[in-house]
Amino acid sequence: MALILPGAIAAIWSGCVLDGSDRCGPNEMVAGEIEVCVCVQNAVFTPMGCVLCGANEVPGATACECAPGFARGSSGACEAVPAGLGVACTAATPCTDPTYNTCVTSASGDGYCTSTGCASNADCTNGYACDLTATPPHCQRPPAGAGMSCTTNADCAGTEATYCDTFVQHACLVQGCTVSPNNCFSGTECCDLSAFGIPMPICIPQGACTQ
Repeated sequence: MALILPGAIAAIWSGCVLDGSDRCGPNEMVAGEIEVCVCVQNAVFTPMGCVLCGANEVPGATACECAPGFARGSSGACEAVPAGLGVACTAATPCTDPTYNTCVTSASGDGYCTSTGCASNADCTNGYACDLTATPPHCQRPPAGAGMSCTTNADCAGTEATYCDTFVQHACLVQGCTVSPNNCFSGTECCDLSAFGIPMPICIPQGACTQ
């Protein structure tokens, strides 16, 4: 496995090193000692550059997603959803909402309430994705912290995305995934970059990890 690293891909992703013009692109700012352009707060890196998230949106792994407690309505805007989705739960404090009545454990070990029986991502709301590998299938919560801007791993601490990609995205990524079967969140894939000094496989945008 190999990822196209700084150089070619840096021009496509948001890692533009400042030249004499001392300017970044839209929704970017200067960060770090080597003065690279990264997305501003509440913006997410996409193939089209840094996109500023709108009302009730937060940066996700590859796009703006609805903030907790909101989901996209028919208009495309993030609207409030029933309070039961994503509520913290344990064996001692089970889910009580009639729709979001299943307690699922995340990669970080905390439990959250969600619904089961989905057949595709379209059956899920609030940026959740249908996990068809689970029994029964359920709407999986996006990894907490994925896509947040960072300069070191310390900026990602306490989230489910604990690796700071300082080479390309300058964002927090999920690490410790499995390549086969791929267990990264929908829209991302697990990539083994140990040949480049990255100790654990990381979840990167789908299609970015090439053989």
